[in-house]
Amino acid sequence: MKLNLLPKSVDVTSKAKKAFLFSTLLFSISLVAAFAMAKISGDRVAAAQAKLDEAKPKYDDVVKIAADADAMMTNGRVKQITVNGALAKAMYDYNDKYVELYGFVKPYIPRFFRITSLTASPIDANSCTVTMTGTVKNAQEYADLMLALLRIPGATTVGRSGFSAEDVIVPPLSEVDQNGRPRKESEAPIPDDAVERLAYFENQTVPSGFLSSGSFGDTQAGTVKTVRPNESLITVSVTVPKDIRTPDPRATIKSLAGTGSGAAGAAAAAIPAASGMAPAGGKGDQD
Repeated sequence: MKLNLLPKSVDVTSKAKKAFLFSTLLFSISLVAAFAMAKISGDRVAAAQAKLDEAKPKYDDVVKIAADADAMMTNGRVKQITVNGALAKAMYDYNDKYVELYGFVKPYIPRFFRITSLTASPIDANSCTVTMTGTVKNAQEYADLMLALLRIPGATTVGRSGFSAEDVIVPPLSEVDQNGRPRKESEAPIPDDAVERLAYFENQTVPSGFLSSGSFGDTQAGTVKTVRPNESLITVSVTVPKDIRTPDPRATIKSLAGTGSGAAGAAAAAIPAASGMAPAGGKGDQD
């Protein structure tokens, strides 16, 4: 006699049937999805192929035009016209390069830095050096200027030189000065004794009257105003990502030697005028 001690709710046969039906349903859904994805992929491939077939004639035309252009460039006359036209365009575009560079840099020059000159010189096809000469009043402005110029987009290096102004310091205590009275670093300690201190200030030489410092007061046109009293004239160089190289008409025209006679002769005659452009060493303005 065989007893079934499992409750009716635990029926292995019914669970197996349910699992089989569920797996069959899942397989059917997966099969339908696979066919749908295959159809979508096939439609996309067909659409891409149709676009390719549509663009093929245009591609063939471009290839033919490029081949014709290469064949035409073997003609010396055509090569001369093409190169001379490209040179003329480069020389024309060069006229605005320095103006655009100065306009790019000037918004980042702080107001406390009074510029006396601004020049630029090329480094390579991707960068150039902008050199500024101007005045600052103290060491704090000298330090702040570096941070201000590093705000120029793409600026990589900032160099500086020429700072010589003296700041007022609080000196260490000495036998003569037990209070640490503020003074310039190059000056002698200020005595504590009232009589000696009076004599100290009486012996101080203080410039008076019109000093004509840095050409201020000079009414002659074109005079550059440089350093005022208690200011320091410094030079700052900034590397920025701009191409300001000068076109080289002579080298370009020499590269056409042997390609023809008429155009080459006319181009050679234009060398002195073209060479009158600013040299590659730089170009600047003064205020």
